[in-house]
Amino acid sequence: MSEVGTTVSRIVVGIDGSAASAAALSWATRLALATDAEVLAVHVIEPPRYDISSIGLPRTVLNEANWRETIRMELEAIWCRPLIEAGARHRVLVEEGRAGPCLAAIARRESADLIVTGRRGLTGMAELVLGSVSYYLTYHASCPVAVMRTERRAA
Repeated sequence: MSEVGTTVSRIVVGIDGSAASAAALSWATRLALATDAEVLAVHVIEPPRYDISSIGLPRTVLNEANWRETIRMELEAIWCRPLIEAGARHRVLVEEGRAGPCLAAIARRESADLIVTGRRGLTGMAELVLGSVSYYLTYHASCPVAVMRTERRAA
């Protein structure tokens, strides 16, 4: 997409169940159908932001394979329903790590032409504490990034 005439063959979409990620998936689905691209729907399981060693459970107990498979099935059946209903080619990936770096690494590994993500609209302290996946990707991704947002509601 960086040059005129470049085709889009693989699109990475970050999915977290939010309205913004649904908007990102909807937009990516339309683009995938128009370009016959494959969509990689990616959900990243972020590590806890707190120390879990104090509860005495090993990390593997908190992230068992069956739990990961349950997330993958929900991602496929519920969150990726627009892809299925539209007949878009896609794969589902569940990864563990920080969302921004994971999505950027997947895009590189899979030779993606585009990353599409939602924007939660966090500002100030919330964005500082939680971070911004879209902000990270715009600076670190090896391919173009499209950021979708939902409409703001009146306060």
